[in-house]
Amino acid sequence: MKIQGTFIMTALSVVIAALTSCSGETQQTTTPTIDSPPIVATSIPVFSNSVVNSNLAAIPAEIATKLREIGTQNDTPTVAALYSPDFTGDIFANMNLNRNMSYGPAERNVMDIATAKDMPANRPVVIFVHGGGFGGGNKSSETSPFYDNMTYWIAAQNLVAVNINYRYAPASPWPAGIEDLSAVVSWIKENIAGYGGDPNRIFFWGKSTGASHVADYMADRVKKGLPEEITGAIFTSGSYALGDAPLWANYYGEDVSLYPERNALPSLTISKTPILATFAEFDGDQYKEQFNLLLNAMNAAKRPLETLYLQGHSHMSETYAVGSIDDSLSGPVLDFILRKSGEK
Repeated sequence: MKIQGTFIMTALSVVIAALTSCSGETQQTTTPTIDSPPIVATSIPVFSNSVVNSNLAAIPAEIATKLREIGTQNDTPTVAALYSPDFTGDIFANMNLNRNMSYGPAERNVMDIATAKDMPANRPVVIFVHGGGFGGGNKSSETSPFYDNMTYWIAAQNLVAVNINYRYAPASPWPAGIEDLSAVVSWIKENIAGYGGDPNRIFFWGKSTGASHVADYMADRVKKGLPEEITGAIFTSGSYALGDAPLWANYYGEDVSLYPERNALPSLTISKTPILATFAEFDGDQYKEQFNLLLNAMNAAKRPLETLYLQGHSHMSETYAVGSIDDSLSGPVLDFILRKSGEK
């Protein structure tokens, strides 16, 4: 199926061309003031999705101060230390937890599944896809609570939590992510009822690289004319548009002539799957630009897009906070899941 939406990419080409390849999940950038809303297109179509601000007061004052001091620096250990005390002891003590279950043939095709012990049957399923620059990252760690915190929080909401690993680039380049996410959805469709999940209510929640993999998976279904198997998608600080300069070349490759085939954004404007797209105040410039590209493309196509601008948060703190008292991100995400699954 030929990719549609060429007019969108033409209109956005000037901005996309400014994107360059980068080596990590967070780039260095200048810090905007908290009173400055994110900059979007100078010419807004009649159809316009608004940008929603998060609740800044949800961040504990001492953490908010420290996050502002850190700004866009890639200081993951310091950010992790701010939220680690909220996850002491066995956070899964009152849950059913199944570790490292296989969903595909590759070594990294493994997942954790968690549910509350008293969870009702036939509950929505949320699949978390971690970040890591396409060549790193993990669903969990033996030395920190991240991203077990995501598994824990999802299960604590009486939802079925699925937290996956996937293959790394450059050994597994595009379309490995599409293949891995397709495999996990197939596994969920066939097996999740045995864990109390509803195979007809599946959500992907992708963080950074994970959001890009989810976007690619959704776009691939559209390009191939396949059924859209998921109920909704949450994109947290991801990349969605490939232009005429290499972007994440370790995964998408250096040959930009192949990018039109590999680009997600035009097909995302055709997808009928509801999307909640979020980004953080202290994200690197790339993620802000990518959010704006997605927002402007959806506006131009007159397609709905739910949004969240995470005030006071950084590329790492936005998800490290999930499961703590800070519900800047988790509150709106839960509302989205409950609404789109028919629970609210």
